[in-house]
Amino acid sequence: MGRKRWLPLVLIWLGVIWLVQMGVVQAGGHHGVWIIGKRVDLGVLSAGEVVQTAVTVVNLSVRGLEMEALPSCGCTVPEEPRSALGAFGWKRVPVRVDTAGLGAGVHGKVLRLSFRRGGESWQEDVLLRFTVRKSMSPFEGVKR
Repeated sequence: MGRKRWLPLVLIWLGVIWLVQMGVVQAGGHHGVWIIGKRVDLGVLSAGEVVQTAVTVVNLSVRGLEMEALPSCGCTVPEEPRSALGAFGWKRVPVRVDTAGLGAGVHGKVLRLSFRRGGESWQEDVLLRFTVRKSMSPFEGVKR
């Protein structure tokens, strides 16, 4: 295939990438970072249950960046707290949520993602929601 046939395709793909990046900027990712799973509902969990979930971070910039995942408490722990994303790279950030020690009811935990690119730094929050059901005693409801 000649160079003339590839040039329009390359220009079209560059335009698509640019449009996607501009769409992310307009949608709130002001730094060219798209977070898939920024709001996660884990549903109803039992007391003491451990659940795995993940957030995907996509870097839509031509420059790489450093990322650090900072949990709000010890019950929400990222598997890899620090990592780097290259230009147009993506990273899946696994998070373990442990309900041990949490009372029954609705809980909202925040995983703060801290980004750094050159001299610029910013933070994005990921909200993990879940309900811990009241633990039942094996003898609860049994008449004596």
